[in-house]
Formats: sequence, C-alpha cells, structure tokens
Amino acid sequence: MLHSPAFWRKLLALTLLAVTPWAMAQRQAPESELKAAIVANMLLFVDWPTHGLQAADKLTLCYLDGGPVSTSLGRFEGKLIKNKPLQVVRVDITGIGGCHALYLSPVDTSNLARIAPGFSPAGVLVVGDSPGFLQRGAMINLEIESGRVVFDIDLRSVRKGGLVVSSKVLRLARQVLE
Repeated sequence: MLHSPAFWRKLLALTLLAVTPWAMAQRQAPESELKAAIVANMLLFVDWPTHGLQAADKLTLCYLDGGPVSTSLGRFEGKLIKNKPLQVVRVDITGIGGCHALYLSPVDTSNLARIAPGFSPAGVLVVGDSPGFLQRGAMINLEIESGRVVFDIDLRSVRKGGLVVSSKVLRLARQVLE
C-alpha cells in the first residue's frame, strides 16, 4: 500500500515530536548557552530606530564582562539579524553608545549603577541577567525560575529608547511592565 507525501510528512513530524524531548534530555544545554541563544534570537524580534540599525552595516551586540554567557554569545558572531551580520564585541562603559544591544551579566551589578544615571539608551536594547536589573535600568531581564530561563520586559524603557519589541516576544515574557 502506497501512502501520500502528506502521510509521510505527518509521520516524520510525529516521530520528531516523540524523539526530540528524549534527545534534549540526553544533553541539556548549559544555562549560559541557553541565555546566549535567547539574547541572540530575541534581536530578531526588535525594531531599531531608522537612524540606528538601518544606517549600520552590522548589528552590534556588546557586553562588559567576559563571563560564561558573554563567551557563549560569541558563537552567534556573523549570524544574520535583520539582514545584518551580528557582531559581538566587548566594550567598556564609554563604548556603549556604539552598540545596538548591550548584555549585562550578574558581574555588571556595580557597573549598572554607573551606566544607568548618565546613559540615555536611545536605540540601545539593554538586556540584564540578574534579579533586580529590570528595576535598575535593563529593558529585558533574564532569570532562572523552576530550572527554566524566563525573561521580563520593561516596555516603558523599551519605548523610551525608541525600540519596538514584537508582540510575539511580549507574549512569551513572564512579565511585561507597561
């Protein structure tokens, strides 16, 4: 008995659904890799002001500390985001203005106090990675909850920075502050 191509596609999809959780359980990605993937992929769903991203030939994702997530972010170097190659760069506090996105690690807690007061994040998506970062200037903050990476979004800060985050990302957020 011959089956139609649609039958085989459905069978393949069901097989993948059955096997994928088992395969994922065999190799859990380290937390740093998951966070880096979330940050890098989230950039696909952010629109920058026309004078920002469109004028640049690359999308620049910056970080201050060389921690594990920052190292994992380097694996996304060259990935196309909004038809621009992603550039992952370590900067100091004075170099933040040249970034489209800034990742702040838990080590950057002391730097956040120095960044936030004088930093106008126009056109720079600030992503934090520590409890309380959202209340202290980050636009998006990653946290671990029940063994899963979750994120919160301060939509007021995002809008103030002239950025637009897709409703798809907003629906996935644990909390959206408006």
